[in-house]
Amino acid sequence: MGRGGDPPLRGTFLQFWAAHLEWEPERWNRLFGYLRAMRVRELIIQWSGYDGIDYAPLVERVLSMAEPHWMCVKVGLRYESRWWRDLDADPSDALKRVEQRAAESALDLERLVKQRRAFAGWYLPEEFDDAHWSSAVPLLGDSLKSVRSRVARLSVSGFTNRTLAPRRLAEFWRAVASRSGVDEVLFQDGIGAGKMPLNEWPAYAAALKVLGGRLTFVVETFEQPGRSEEFRATSAPMDRVLAQCRIARQYSRRAPIAFSLPEYDTPAGGVDAERRYEEYLQRLG
Repeated sequence: MGRGGDPPLRGTFLQFWAAHLEWEPERWNRLFGYLRAMRVRELIIQWSGYDGIDYAPLVERVLSMAEPHWMCVKVGLRYESRWWRDLDADPSDALKRVEQRAAESALDLERLVKQRRAFAGWYLPEEFDDAHWSSAVPLLGDSLKSVRSRVARLSVSGFTNRTLAPRRLAEFWRAVASRSGVDEVLFQDGIGAGKMPLNEWPAYAAALKVLGGRLTFVVETFEQPGRSEEFRATSAPMDRVLAQCRIARQYSRRAPIAFSLPEYDTPAGGVDAERRYEEYLQRLG
């Protein structure tokens, strides 16, 4: 459990795929019932569009369903899978595309979010790592500042490939956050993706504490049994997830966010995910 009896996780990412467009209302109702039982208070929509697929109707649905459950929602802007290819080709040009896409996306979605009590800000779905950006603080910081100037309450996501040691990683992110003025840095612990051994993570988490109130850790609740070009993952053991949560709570003022409860920790994700759901509810008491 978290401090003062709070649940270990305060919220979860919600990642839309084309199949979600076919979900009947009852299926959405069941998912929100699971999340309510897990005492989820915050949802982060990963993206509102993906390579031309428009998920705006699902954004509207989630916002409307979150309100009676007293959940807040951060809405992800549109995403294009070419981001990583663009980044390797020309980082400056890739960021310009992000700025333009973010501005257009926020403008298109403004009508949907404007009067919604659940709306809590915007999320930029492109992720930033130390391997690509450790020597480009001005470029990245100024680009994020440009996005932040056009949208209120901006959250961005980061992770480490362990290119930088803990202290240098923290200095990098503090510089980027200060220069850009972003409201929140959602930092992935990398344990599910195999980027970070659990026993090495506390040193990184402790260093990142310098971000203060901007810092939220993202606990990866999955594990990858093998490595392939196509992402494949299964539900992680509950003891490991709870250990990740304890580390996150130790070094951040905010309780962590999961990636991601629907797929790996609720009955919506299948048999193994249903087992994790039952375990989690038992731990909540």
